[in-house]
Amino acid sequence: MIRGPLPHEAIRQAIDHAAGRGTVMDRDLFQRARLGFIIFCMNLTVFVRVRRSRSHVLRPEDLAAEFPADVRMLRGIPLTRVIARELWLLAPWGTWQYFRIFDDRIVEIRGDGIPFTGFTGPVADEGEPDPGGRENVSHEGSPAGCRGGDTSSDGGKW
Repeated sequence: MIRGPLPHEAIRQAIDHAAGRGTVMDRDLFQRARLGFIIFCMNLTVFVRVRRSRSHVLRPEDLAAEFPADVRMLRGIPLTRVIARELWLLAPWGTWQYFRIFDDRIVEIRGDGIPFTGFTGPVADEGEPDPGGRENVSHEGSPAGCRGGDTSSDGGKW
């Protein structure tokens, strides 16, 4: 696990990138937030945590092993059909990796929020009870990516 201060520069870069997916609420707008920011899209609210990584994460299992506290924290946010949880990683050479955190798995996604196929990871944290009874929520195939900013029919006016 990587410890230390928040990656402020990485969070600033991530917010600029997220603005292309929808309206962004910076974490400074609400106190003591453990998130980097929140993206508000037409049909989805995305809670994003930003971290710096020392290397490229090859598998979602590696993400769960290297950032267990972040995965656990994101899994504490209720998952519904209109809420997504993502962990964004910035490597030292400036490459971003994006992961969607589900209750039962971790999926690597593209920067626009669309999942790659075939890259799913472990279900639950070790030692955690089965989250039985929870609704199986899937953002795959939905407008989960909030591609192209606001997708509302009124041209983005709220």
